[in-house]
Amino acid sequence: MTRSETNVVLVDGARTPHGTLLGSLADVEAVELARTALDGLLERVEVDGDDVDWVSLGNAIQAGIGQVPGRQAVVESDLPNATQVTTVNEASGSGLRAITLAADRIDAGRAELAIAGGFESMTNAPWILPDYRKGRRHGDVQIKDSMILDSLWDVNMDVHMGEITERMVDREGISREQQDEYALESHRLAAEAIDSGTFDEEIVPVETGRETVDRDEGPRPNSTLEDLADLPTSFREDGTITPGNASKLSDGAGTVLLADEDVAAERGLEPMAQLVDYDLVYHDPDEFNEAVGDVVEELLEQNDLAVGDVDAFWINEAFAAQSVYVMDRLGIPRENVNPLGGAVAFGHPIGGSGGMLATSLAYQLENDDDVTRGMVGMSVGGGGAIMALLESP
Repeated sequence: MTRSETNVVLVDGARTPHGTLLGSLADVEAVELARTALDGLLERVEVDGDDVDWVSLGNAIQAGIGQVPGRQAVVESDLPNATQVTTVNEASGSGLRAITLAADRIDAGRAELAIAGGFESMTNAPWILPDYRKGRRHGDVQIKDSMILDSLWDVNMDVHMGEITERMVDREGISREQQDEYALESHRLAAEAIDSGTFDEEIVPVETGRETVDRDEGPRPNSTLEDLADLPTSFREDGTITPGNASKLSDGAGTVLLADEDVAAERGLEPMAQLVDYDLVYHDPDEFNEAVGDVVEELLEQNDLAVGDVDAFWINEAFAAQSVYVMDRLGIPRENVNPLGGAVAFGHPIGGSGGMLATSLAYQLENDDDVTRGMVGMSVGGGGAIMALLESP
């Protein structure tokens, strides 16, 4: 992949809190989460909505959500109705893919300012009746969960992503104890970051009609290894993956403002980070976990970097096993992987995670003097992975 010749900067980001399945954000539809993130971003940057050339928003679970959900969010937001927008669906990678597409558009000279990110309400994903349009004269009718079908099920292999990960666990010899230990640390780090107010600046409060939600939910800091060991397995009777060492089902949205570096300077916009480069790989659908290691290696090589040159790896924790695998394969220290907790604790709102994680990394780059370079990315259903490289400006 050819590296961009244009310096693309991330001016600012805004994200909602993470809401657990049927939790505090349960009454908020996906498009409203996106609208909240968009307006929250516009409020914190000195940019008129008319100056935004393009918006790209990722969303993965689109059954019953309505026509062109990204467009719905723009119309509901403070952006002008004339704003160009594209909705991106690339499973877990949707939000980050939307960001990289916006960067490409800026690099191509087709935009100077662009907003990108993603959104998801897994709580509000509907149940569906496949083939029912053709009718049933008699017999049982099967209802399917669009949350599973549209985001957690590999259709090519006709199997849950968790079962695919169990196969990787077998190949790599990863123990359940390793996964539980990783998960426990993720909960601890997340709870500490929340309690210390680390995320307060980046979060846009969400009005639910009953309350104002301004704090991430999900981490269980009082859990113990014994608690995690007692949980039943999710995909195999003799498996290793449990609700305690896999990402939570959740709701949320996040967006960032990207700009050509020269344009940002002309407008007096002070960037939080530079989007240096990104990479995307696809392999066999059975290797979506391994693809994360591949994309990190390729991105490091493209930019003549070693693992030790990157201060923070914000790699979405689809499964603790995946994180353990990537750390072992590449020799990444545990303290450099999701240093403020990850999806095992917060949750993984499929299409929204890319925008939310990119926002969190940008704020870490701005506020933590010890972090000047970071990677953000995730696995993608179907055998893929996407990763972006951000640096302090």
